[in-house]
Parts: sequence; structure tokens; C-alpha cells
Amino acid sequence: NIITTTQQTTMAPSIPKSKAPPSSFLFIKAGMPLMIFCVGASYVLKSGIEGKQKESDHSKGVVSKSERQARLEKEQNEMMEKINKIRKTDFDNTRRIERPEEILDRRKHEREKRNVWYRRAWRSVTFQK
Repeated sequence: NIITTTQQTTMAPSIPKSKAPPSSFLFIKAGMPLMIFCVGASYVLKSGIEGKQKESDHSKGVVSKSERQARLEKEQNEMMEKINKIRKTDFDNTRRIERPEEILDRRKHEREKRNVWYRRAWRSVTFQK
């Protein structure tokens, strides 16, 4: 058995490791132009779309607002509608809040009123609770 070794031939000449360009040079030569192109293209596209939107808004007579400002105005309009609705009804803000003792007294009075003998008798006759 004779083993023969064949050498593979390549089209590109091989560069020895000692003469390979540093990776920073490769980035400057290939990566930097690509990044500059991408950033420039996105800027041009963004400014073109903004200009088109401003022009169409101007022709329609619409004043463009920020999203936050539009949301705040919508909330303000909703609140004003609620306030106007409350104003139309008779809103009495001077009503006094009952104290806990007064609530207990009122409930006790209602219980006593409900448990008067003739009401108790009528409930027992009519089988009500």
C-alpha cells in the first residue's frame, strides 16, 4: 500500500499569519463604511418621512401634537364633561357625614320601630320574617 498525499490548491494565495492585517484595520476598512452608510440612510429616511407628515398635516390644516399632549387634552375634556354633568344635577356637598354613634342609634331606633308589638303580631299572623 502506497499512501500518497495530495496538496489542495486554492485560488487565493494564502497569507501567512505574520502578515495578516490586524482586526482593527479590517474594521476600519470594511465595518466603518457599512455603519456610516446605515446611520446616514436611517437619518435620511427619518427626516424624509417627518417632512412628508408635516407637509400633509399642513395641507389638511391639522396641528400636530405630541402623543402626551393629545392624551392630556383628551383626559381634560373627559373630566370637564363629568364636571358639567355633575353641575347639571343638584349636587349637595354640604350633607353631613354621620358619626358611628349616630349610625348605631339610628339602627337601634329602626329596630325598635320594626319590633313594636303590633308589627310583630302582624308578622306572626302573616308568617313573615
